[in-house]
Amino acid sequence: MGKYYSLENGNLYIFTTGVDSLLDLFAFPRELNLFEANSAWRISPRVAVVENILHWNAEKAKIILSLHDYEEVTVESERIESYFLDADEGGILDGIALKLDLHLQEISETEDA
Repeated sequence: MGKYYSLENGNLYIFTTGVDSLLDLFAFPRELNLFEANSAWRISPRVAVVENILHWNAEKAKIILSLHDYEEVTVESERIESYFLDADEGGILDGIALKLDLHLQEISETEDA
């Protein structure tokens, strides 16, 4: 259904829904120190989290993710953390849909003005 990433509270969340699988962590250069022994990260079958990511490394990671067809979304970290634990797509998809609905509403209001 989708491949997404979100930067929330200094953490990078990479997650997928539906039949999509997570990006191979080796797609990120070691120099970014995202998934290395001395960085704070965790992974589940659907979500990878890098905690306290440096801004510059986050910007580079975003480029790599977009090259692999990941879409940036703004979803509350609580929803993503819940998805990390229980893999229930309902909450995460509701969060994505809510943000998309608000964005579409803003576009519609701009066009009407």
